[in-house]
Amino acid sequence: MGISCRPRIIELICLLLAIMTLNGCSSTRLAYRFADTGVIWWVEDYVTLTHAQTSALKRDLGVLRDWHCGAELPRYADWLADLEQEVGDGNLPPPRIAHYRSRAIQFSEPLAARIVPAATRLLESLSDEQVEELLANMRIRHQETRKEFLEDDTPEKAAARTRERVERWLGPLNPQQQVIIRQWTSERAPRTRIWLEGRALWQAAFAQLMADRDADDFRVRLRDLILQHDRYRGDAYPAMMEANIQSVTRLTHDLLSAAEERHWQHLRGEANELRGDLVALACAVENTASLN
Repeated sequence: MGISCRPRIIELICLLLAIMTLNGCSSTRLAYRFADTGVIWWVEDYVTLTHAQTSALKRDLGVLRDWHCGAELPRYADWLADLEQEVGDGNLPPPRIAHYRSRAIQFSEPLAARIVPAATRLLESLSDEQVEELLANMRIRHQETRKEFLEDDTPEKAAARTRERVERWLGPLNPQQQVIIRQWTSERAPRTRIWLEGRALWQAAFAQLMADRDADDFRVRLRDLILQHDRYRGDAYPAMMEANIQSVTRLTHDLLSAAEERHWQHLRGEANELRGDLVALACAVENTASLN
């Protein structure tokens, strides 16, 4: 499964604002099957790869996807089945929301560990010119992200983004739910600033690591940078993340408390359809693997 496709592995938590990035249920299967191509495109937005590097990355991503489909997709499907059953009575209290969010976050841990070897091989293969290109593009993307989510952002834009994600799972919102979202997004600016500062600090640590990539401990440091990334994002970052978890839990609970039966029906339908897609994908990959 790629780095970009599951556009960052936690979005069904909006219902839980959206567990993994499989963007619409109708496109889940197609998006997943072409995830390796999507990752290569994403990488080449940052650095131009040689033919040999692209071929090696494709092989690594193929192995990663085969593992992910067989080992991880069934876990996601079980998560959705449990959620679907629990929302059947039209109730999901904050402790249960936190429970499902915690389980969803855990999905990223084995995936991140599996990404490390492929990332290491790719980064070790880069020339000095490619490293310069990569770091320059990371700086550009960071400035673009800062401009989009901080400098040019407005409460109205933030509310519209959140509403779009929520409606993916609940359907059209009622007036009370729209007010809840506007109030919630109006409180997010300080957390957005800390998130951006943490992102910049992590990128600075990555740039220093790439400058030292001939060092004997390069692989150990890279693994730590990927798996323990929060440690590199500044002192304010952990508290911000904990506050964000509590905030999203509260938002989810408030939205569901204001939900009508049509919202619960929509949620159950979306969860059921996505679960079916995940089950079908896992089986399809297992069948394909058995033919090779």
